[in-house]
Amino acid sequence: MAHEFTYLRRVEFADTDTADVAHFSAFFRFMEEAEHAFYRSLGSTAYAWEEDRVVGMPRVSAACDYRKPVRYGEEIEVHLTVRRKTAKLIGYEVVFRRRDGDGHVEVARGAMEVVYAVRPHGAKDWAAANLPPTLTDRIEVAPDDG
Repeated sequence: MAHEFTYLRRVEFADTDTADVAHFSAFFRFMEEAEHAFYRSLGSTAYAWEEDRVVGMPRVSAACDYRKPVRYGEEIEVHLTVRRKTAKLIGYEVVFRRRDGDGHVEVARGAMEVVYAVRPHGAKDWAAANLPPTLTDRIEVAPDDG
């Protein structure tokens, strides 16, 4: 079972502001990209159009604290760790590290919680539902770091 995942991402021009620094909002996209790549690595998805409904994983909370700037062209690692899992929710801690020579420098730290939700075709509203076995059987909460 998986409790962590690392996603490599190069900072693109569209991710930056006029100071050539990754815009704060880009980190939320980076978290979502890493989350979706994590599900794909497990043979699952964060969004699917099924015969009678649409299923998705909307965020119910997200936060990010910034420690160092990241610039256009730099490569970062987005490291997801599962910190919480209930019948309907997954909570992640996210650490962003910039590759710096032979090592890594932490540039930001975030967190997000996502809920499994369903919406029948034609319906307006989504409703929380239990996580499917494709996720519950493959994802576990990370061991406590102590």
